[in-house]
Amino acid sequence: MANKKEKILIFGYGKYGQFVAKDLRLKNYDVYIAEYNKKNINRANKDGFNKVILVDIENDNELLHILYNNSFKKIFCVFDDEEENVYLTITFKALMKDLEVISICESRKSERKLKLAGVNKVIDIIELAANRLFFVLEKSAVTYTLDEIFFNNPNIIFEEIVIPKNSFLDGVNIDDIDFRKYKIVVIGIVDRKLGDKFTFITRGIKHKLDAKDILIVTGKKDDIKSFKMKLNESTK
Repeated sequence: MANKKEKILIFGYGKYGQFVAKDLRLKNYDVYIAEYNKKNINRANKDGFNKVILVDIENDNELLHILYNNSFKKIFCVFDDEEENVYLTITFKALMKDLEVISICESRKSERKLKLAGVNKVIDIIELAANRLFFVLEKSAVTYTLDEIFFNNPNIIFEEIVIPKNSFLDGVNIDDIDFRKYKIVVIGIVDRKLGDKFTFITRGIKHKLDAKDILIVTGKKDDIKSFKMKLNESTK
């Protein structure tokens, strides 16, 4: 049996924490889970995690005790409530400046808060979903399901968007558009001039967009709806 990699402590075993914990376990990390929700603790135990800690996240002494007793150097803050992840990041950076803290976010506002709090790395949920999908489709042997990719979050969807003639996307290079400001991620494109072949944009391919090309995007329903409205209005 292969030796375990470094120990990693995951705070939260909700819809996001489950995915992160299982993913790290598959990569052979020594996974510990800290939770205050007893239902989530029971779920983690049923999923085969035996290093699960009941914790009061508002008790600094308890948090320090967990960190020092197990010599953790890296933690994930992946509670479903983004404010809890921000709070933990601030707390841990105040207690142990050298501790590597990785957290998740669904919004630019939370990302800014996490960076101000001193987080080492922010994982954007929507971008993670897009990259996971790319990996699954390219590597068919991988057995992740779409439900796992999207963390059972019905608010994150796929959408095909046809580029309107004379819109702000018509005739521009895809690299020149900052889609993050629209809170969406472009997964790929169907170029009508080249037929119906789908090309993954996650590879960093440079591509000139034309009217009638189709963008395949992912993001929250409301953000995609807003982007489509702005795109259509720009033709007027």
